[in-house]
Amino acid sequence: MSKFQDVRYYLLVAVVGLLASSISIAFYLLYLQIWSFTQSMLSYSIILILPLSFLALCVPYFLVKRFADTKATGSGTHTVLEAYHLKNGEIDEKDTLVKPTAAMLTIGLGGSAGPEGPSFLAGGGIASALSKRLKIKPELRRRLFIAGAAAGLAATFRTPLTAVLFALEIPYKNDLDRETFIEAVIASVPAYLLSVAVLGVEPFFGEVMNMPLSLYEIGLSLLLGLICGLYAVFFTKTFSWTEHIGIRLKKKIGNFGLILVGAAVLSVSGVFSIYTIGIGLHFVSAIIQGTTFSMVALIGIVLLKTFATAATLNFGGSGGLFFPTIVIGAGIGYIFASIFNINLAVMFMAVGMAALLAGTHKVLLTPVAFVVETLGGVFAIPALLASGVSHLISGKHSFYPVQPQTKLKTEELALERFFLKGKDLIPEKMRTVTALEVMTKNPIALHHGVAIREALEKFEGTKFRVLPIIDEDAHVVGIINLEDLGCVDVHRQGISLSETVVHKPTLISGETTLEQLAQLMMETQQDHVFVIDSKEGLIGVISGIDVVKKILELLSA
Repeated sequence: MSKFQDVRYYLLVAVVGLLASSISIAFYLLYLQIWSFTQSMLSYSIILILPLSFLALCVPYFLVKRFADTKATGSGTHTVLEAYHLKNGEIDEKDTLVKPTAAMLTIGLGGSAGPEGPSFLAGGGIASALSKRLKIKPELRRRLFIAGAAAGLAATFRTPLTAVLFALEIPYKNDLDRETFIEAVIASVPAYLLSVAVLGVEPFFGEVMNMPLSLYEIGLSLLLGLICGLYAVFFTKTFSWTEHIGIRLKKKIGNFGLILVGAAVLSVSGVFSIYTIGIGLHFVSAIIQGTTFSMVALIGIVLLKTFATAATLNFGGSGGLFFPTIVIGAGIGYIFASIFNINLAVMFMAVGMAALLAGTHKVLLTPVAFVVETLGGVFAIPALLASGVSHLISGKHSFYPVQPQTKLKTEELALERFFLKGKDLIPEKMRTVTALEVMTKNPIALHHGVAIREALEKFEGTKFRVLPIIDEDAHVVGIINLEDLGCVDVHRQGISLSETVVHKPTLISGETTLEQLAQLMMETQQDHVFVIDSKEGLIGVISGIDVVKKILELLSA
């Protein structure tokens, strides 16, 4: 772009930030009004929680089914990730308005979900609409889309740094979308300024006093990070399990029956404690203000909030997962402080927030930024350490199946996109087609004792850039890349392959399903896997493009 085009583009990014902020603030004010109504009803009679819970799931569900372009309820962040990875940052304008409205009804009427999902979706939707109308270049649309999403988040929580980092971290489990950094900052700053002008400058959790920390508290933070990492596995598995239960129930009892089950779960949870429903800000505020809870009540709130969130977003409701995770993490931190009888409940609440968010969302910097911007900078170091431990302990577990490990190369990106479409449109075929139907049989292989010169001659006669290395029994002992052989000096081409860089092969059986195969290649970032028989002999090779072509063939059929 020319300098003039640069200026126009970044002015557009700032405008997107202001528009995304405006719609997110409007949605948040709508939530506050509905939540005020819900609280007044529940203060009149707790029995009213049953009809309110039913409305929290029923109205949003049918609103989305009737008026939205994509008919799926649930997490707004998941919708954003799907649009980012599969649609180049495009969201239908109806979804931009209908789904956030549905989410505000869900959480305003007591559904256990967060306001960040709809604000993230609304901000991204505004950016998508402007990109289409102004005919923004396709290569810039995703960047503008994620910048708009960041602005929506910055406006809702009044945390611009959190919004920028979340927008960069959430697309991948172990990587950053670095190319969007400038746009995310330019959009989030005006969004934040407009938000504080309308909602005020007070931090989201109110004012919290700073306090000195010792090595003892920091050491305990590492232990809390370990606990939160384990709970992150439990939370994500519970959410996934509830999703599968919801699909089965829907087939047996229909949409209306599914909503009734979800309303029952919410009602039971709310009768146990009012702190388990809604977005949960009232629970965090109660902890900060020193409200006394019994240990049984605290454990019950944390567990019921977990199940209420899973039921809300899988049984008809809409919203986000970010804030419920924050609330549950705060509860775990408070329980931890109570068990160790430490007079630093707010600190461990902050650490629990950060650690659980890191484990379930696969973000490292965002949790620390959120804690700093909402509770104070003194908690940054223990929050960062605990987040690192939780991220490590929770492994690959995440709320978002559409979230790849790292930023993918062109071929890997094609595999990811067609794999997700295949899982959605032809799930049975993905689970029944096996590697035997995809592989190239009797692949060219190199004996481990051959010289590099002979190996190069083999490469000349094939289209592959990766070849397996086998021993006398046809067992695959390694793989060699053409680019590695290109690094060997011409005078040393008489040495054997075993003296060069040999990589570990990825081996599978012929019964491996197409779904398992695609997942393995994406997780390991291997563009070639090798098929072996029951005696571990080599019988075939599969490349990433082979998998893509097979999925395309099945989709076409």
